[in-house]
Amino acid sequence: MEWKGQFCAESAPSTRVARTQAEWASLWTAIGQPPPQADLGGHVAVAVFLGLRNTGGYGVRFLEPVAEGRTITVRFETTAPKGFAIQALTRPYAVRLFPKTDLDVRVVEASR
Repeated sequence: MEWKGQFCAESAPSTRVARTQAEWASLWTAIGQPPPQADLGGHVAVAVFLGLRNTGGYGVRFLEPVAEGRTITVRFETTAPKGFAIQALTRPYAVRLFPKTDLDVRVVEASR
């Protein structure tokens, strides 16, 4: 499952990993919405906050995770607006569930 939006309460760029219901609730507090139902028994949530942007149209595209030793790396790309975009300050975010793992989860922006 994946959730995306253009407006959240988090104004600084950051990433978060949620493994527990408490972390899940905290993550959605940063978004400014009540937490949706999610199976955190079988999944781990990864969130990317892009921070304050001067227009709409920015987003996050998650790539396939890569296992490296005792770490699984979740990579993402930032997408930029193409064509017309809302002329307003936005704070884009994306949250995605990945299969649960006992490995350490690292979140990084993919190099272009």
